[in-house]
Amino acid sequence: MKELIYFKLCDLKPEGGPAGYLYNLHAELERESISWISFVPTVEKPAKKIFNRMPSFIKKPAKTIKKYVTRNKVLDVLNDNIPKRGFARLDDYDVVHFHSTLTMYKTKDLLDEYNGVVILTSHSPKILSKEIAEDYTRKKDYERHKAEYDKLVAIDNYAFNRADRIIFPCKESEEPYYHTWKDYKKIHETNKNKYIYIPTGISSVDTGNFSRKKIREKYGIPDNKFVVCYIGRHNKVKGYDQLKDIASKVLKNSNIEAHFLIAGKEAPLTGLKNKNWTEAGWINNPNELIFAADAFVLPNQETYFDLILLQAMSIGKPIILTNTGGNKYFKKFKESGLFFYDYGDINGAANIIKKLSKSSKGDISKYGEANKKIFEENFTIEIFAKKYIEEITKIGSGKK
Repeated sequence: MKELIYFKLCDLKPEGGPAGYLYNLHAELERESISWISFVPTVEKPAKKIFNRMPSFIKKPAKTIKKYVTRNKVLDVLNDNIPKRGFARLDDYDVVHFHSTLTMYKTKDLLDEYNGVVILTSHSPKILSKEIAEDYTRKKDYERHKAEYDKLVAIDNYAFNRADRIIFPCKESEEPYYHTWKDYKKIHETNKNKYIYIPTGISSVDTGNFSRKKIREKYGIPDNKFVVCYIGRHNKVKGYDQLKDIASKVLKNSNIEAHFLIAGKEAPLTGLKNKNWTEAGWINNPNELIFAADAFVLPNQETYFDLILLQAMSIGKPIILTNTGGNKYFKKFKESGLFFYDYGDINGAANIIKKLSKSSKGDISKYGEANKKIFEENFTIEIFAKKYIEEITKIGSGKK
């Protein structure tokens, strides 16, 4: 049996989203010498653009989206870096696994002739068409072309209905789709026998060369501060706007010696103008910031299944997180250092930070070690790869 993971090798990176998800999986498949699972090889010459063959109602908003996108890995597909033909024939594979509804949509003419099993993993914290329209487009442009942007849902409709199997990390990670796609309940019910749930895993973070003292000194943070770390996109769906409200409330309390250490491109939203709020920007190794912090915060409005949560657990940090989507999956672990609050409850989140800041170093360490134990027993790349291989083998052999 042979499987093709429809994602370019050169795009694998240790970050969030499908690039990071597959970066970890690829490394483990290489370590285990699993040769029957392949990725799209890097192609040096640019391929002929499939964009020109897309329906007109997708072309126009796509052009506008390309113009205003700041950081959108998914929309790189509009540049068509993945060749339609030449790297491999789909018929050479028993299984093809897509990690973007847009990539799958743009390959639909090939899929019309394909007789193998098509798998979809969508990854987005909301359906991709809505993420494109709402998070990567200027508001005035969206309002001007709303009718056309709304037609982009054809991408998601096609992908979910054409797929033979749909893989999510857990049932809870579907929540953003119910919230952002009025037809998702019907889509899920129609395709309910296609769904498979495989909790994501990542490689353990090596912190052996990190120095808490040096990292804090680098960012001018005194050692006596209780440091709360956030890493991610600076937008509403990731809860960055509410994080600022939470921090404002915490920092107004003179009894709390807190500092917020933030990583990620400071756009479209910008940070607080406060001496106890540090924007580190886009950095290559965000894990060192988590290591130097006392706690990590995940304030998402909508949550799929964040790799950064697994990273923070691997490093052994207490985590303050919203009671949303994929985060809810982790509530089943009773002995943990996971502190949940409802999205929008600014006071609740601020009180958790206050409580943790007043906790002893021993208790903070205990919370972190509990999270690390949960990670090591459930979310390592070895555990994930084993489950993934088992499921793909069943699918490819027709047993599932």
